[in-house]
Amino acid sequence: MLSLYWSLSSGDVNSSALHEAGLANTITSFVDKGQDERGPQLRRQRYHFNISSLERDGLLGAELRILRKRLSDPRRASMGSAADGGGGGGGACLVKLYSCASGKQKPVLLQTRTMEDVLGSRWEMFDVWKVFKGLKEQHSQQLCFELEALEQRGGRPLDLRSLGFARLGRTNKEKAFFLAFGRSRKRDLFYNEIKARSGHDNKTVYEYLFTQRRMRRAPAVRGAKKTLQPPPPLLPAQSLPQHQVTKARPRCHRRRLHVNFKEMGWDDWIIAPLEYNAFHCDGACDFPIRSHLEPTNHAIIQTLINSMDPESTPPTCCVPTRLSPISILYIDSANNVVYKQYEDMVVESCGCR
Repeated sequence: MLSLYWSLSSGDVNSSALHEAGLANTITSFVDKGQDERGPQLRRQRYHFNISSLERDGLLGAELRILRKRLSDPRRASMGSAADGGGGGGGACLVKLYSCASGKQKPVLLQTRTMEDVLGSRWEMFDVWKVFKGLKEQHSQQLCFELEALEQRGGRPLDLRSLGFARLGRTNKEKAFFLAFGRSRKRDLFYNEIKARSGHDNKTVYEYLFTQRRMRRAPAVRGAKKTLQPPPPLLPAQSLPQHQVTKARPRCHRRRLHVNFKEMGWDDWIIAPLEYNAFHCDGACDFPIRSHLEPTNHAIIQTLINSMDPESTPPTCCVPTRLSPISILYIDSANNVVYKQYEDMVVESCGCR
């Protein structure tokens, strides 16, 4: 998922079902829960996924990714073929992916592909949107796929272990995973994910924000004391000339706001990015409002009235006028890795409103 995140962030999307990712603003991954059967040969392999937490609205596509690991002994592939009576030789084989049989429902062939021998490890990708569309209306919470490999010529079954599909000894990053691509019509709030991780009321969220924060900055040097100087007396704004008031507070503009999720103690669930520049708006909206601040007609009138009679009307506010999204890769409250694009996360320009 991390490599997928960087591919999407850089605009380099060039895989089978990932053409849908260009339209998707949410990609959820579910890790395989299945286990290999014991025995001298692994003819069939089942992959199980718990998709109970998946949002079904706005789904665009689905994909299964299985890591085909490099074999420590390349001769093992040919030996596995010879053990099945195929005469050895390795080479190409046919890999078939089915939906699992369930009750009276028979397995459905989803995809057949020719697979060549590879020197290194690689992810095999299968477009499984066909079967998932059929399950979408049933609100199924479990998803199951079955894999088998056959000789290309004789059609005899092959040992999947000899092809690099064995599960034994795999880390979590090497396990197969199911991807669901979706585009939500609603504007997801990042606050909702924080709330899902911490509780169901604002008080719990407030406590979470403080208890999760870890102080990771370097401690202050001992013995170094700051000499505090009393601030100069402030004069009322009314007693200063207008040009001095303007100098005391800069005009509305965009200022830097650096967000570091690691310093906030959120790097245990946010994978990427760990930091970004959010920016914020600050400054005075004094008369006359400059054109680059893109004031509304109402803001111009309000600023005029405020300049003539500050007691009657408050000044206009320096606020974001254009924002842009960022994509976040994180582990959600259901322990699934999610890629989601959140709108309005970065201030691009400021204005008076």
